Amino acid sequence: MRTLFAAAAAAWLGFSSAAPADPGAPSGASLYNLESKWTTEDGAPVTLDLFAGRPLVLAMGYTTCKDICPAIVADMMWIEKHLKPGADVRFAFFSFDAEADTPERLRLYAESHGLDLKRWTLLRADDDAVRELSAALDVPFRPNDQGFDHAAVISLLNAKGEIVFQQRGVQASSQDLLDKLSELLATAN
Repeated sequence: MRTLFAAAAAAWLGFSSAAPADPGAPSGASLYNLESKWTTEDGAPVTLDLFAGRPLVLAMGYTTCKDICPAIVADMMWIEKHLKPGADVRFAFFSFDAEADTPERLRLYAESHGLDLKRWTLLRADDDAVRELSAALDVPFRPNDQGFDHAAVISLLNAKGEIVFQQRGVQASSQDLLDKLSELLATAN
């Protein structure tokens, strides 16, 4: 099933090896080609290309999760804490649960976890947008009685929106993602 979603996302994104005409423009492999609409914790409507121009560390989850999501956010916070001062990196948390995760709830979640909203963005969208992003990131999920079953995946995108690394599983080392991010930042300068 994951392979089918990943293949569909690849076809939708138009993955290709051809270089874009503008070296700063998103490639065919860029998540920034997705046209889905999202809403931030401030209620602002956005598209994924909001994050273009700098590396992005992102994950999918939901605010009422008591199991995997707190570990995912803790890993992302650890990565943020271990960045070099002044590192130009953004963090994003995309909710599976548009019904419960209103902009107000996303904002409260950010505040209760001490997330710096100058660097972090929390987002919600309709079911189609969530499925589209989930497929593109290969983050399977399904509703259950308590919320959602889902994979624990933290993705690192480059400034063009291309996936350059994914940390998979709650036992995975965040140091590996931090190392890839540090390499990415070093080559960008």
